[in-house]
Amino acid sequence: MMQVHPDNPEIPQPRGLLARNCAIFFGILLSFFAWIVRTDDLVHCFAVSGFIFSFCGILKGVCHLSEEIVHQFRPRYRSSLMKALKACFNWKNVCLAVFLCFVSFKSEDCTRILTACACVMLFTGSQLSGPLAVEISEICENRKMNVAHGLAWSFYIGYLKLVLPRLKDSIQTFCDKKGNFVLKCKDTWKLHILMPLSCTIPDKLEEEDSNIEFLDNLPDIVIDRAGVKKRVYKHSIYVVYDDAKRPHHCVLEFATPLLSLYEMSKESSAEFSTEDRLEQAKLFYRTLKDILDDSRDCRNSYRFIMYDDSEAAEDPHFLSKVILKHLQQQEKEEYSLSEGSEVQTDQHEAMSRDPTLMISNDAPRSLMSQQ
Repeated sequence: MMQVHPDNPEIPQPRGLLARNCAIFFGILLSFFAWIVRTDDLVHCFAVSGFIFSFCGILKGVCHLSEEIVHQFRPRYRSSLMKALKACFNWKNVCLAVFLCFVSFKSEDCTRILTACACVMLFTGSQLSGPLAVEISEICENRKMNVAHGLAWSFYIGYLKLVLPRLKDSIQTFCDKKGNFVLKCKDTWKLHILMPLSCTIPDKLEEEDSNIEFLDNLPDIVIDRAGVKKRVYKHSIYVVYDDAKRPHHCVLEFATPLLSLYEMSKESSAEFSTEDRLEQAKLFYRTLKDILDDSRDCRNSYRFIMYDDSEAAEDPHFLSKVILKHLQQQEKEEYSLSEGSEVQTDQHEAMSRDPTLMISNDAPRSLMSQQ
């Protein structure tokens, strides 16, 4: 499968090394500054240390902000500068640094005040320099501690890993019984998984969009699982109509773990906000995509349809248009791949043919006679 989320601006990518590189730069700059202002006055050194300590937290926030603005601004914060600032800065540290700068210029005996501030900061540094929101987010992503990681792996291990390798056989059985007039192209025999970012999932697709109609169920996939004999897994075929009322068929369903995220955001005891739900929905897509891309058994048997349904209320046929866009894109991709394989096959056949000798029955003639 082709990687999708690196080209999708809505999906946050793993954080890079920009914040660390900025921290190295500021560390060198501060070391140079400390070398310039070196003095034998212990009180003055302590005051300078207070300045450096107060601004270290701000510089750390600036380093993180560089990464968030350059690579994460749109997918994680929806282009909101205030949200990015809140995630990257400890505002207690910022306020103390501003106070420290103010007294250094306004006070007549600024050295003593600076020394006192430095002592306060050194004693309370563990509280002021605690982990930032952006650091907590990065730790949870790197150590796979997010809700999205658990849901993605559970969805894969408990469902997709079981049904996707059997999906094409189920479709073949359906076509043998009903006739191959619905799902004609075998290259598009895939499970199309809908992923709305709002995590709002209806029980019936027909209620969401009148251009979508249920057609039939595929034959049941029956598996003995976790002590349950002959557990049944079902998939449904839907008809999606375009503006000209032409039918398009596909195997379609929602990613059910997103419904869990939606229900969690409605429970006060879960302490799961709407912003947390949006972030986890994007991470769920990214994690599940990475898992399935590495799965040989599930290869070429699925297609994700992720979409932002925040404006879906304005268009009653929003969902059908999103599905049709992916189906058309899929048909173009499959056609280009099949066309390329045919060209390579023709070239291979032409190169693999045995050479033939062109023999003429005419008697040889001299060059003088031809002239």
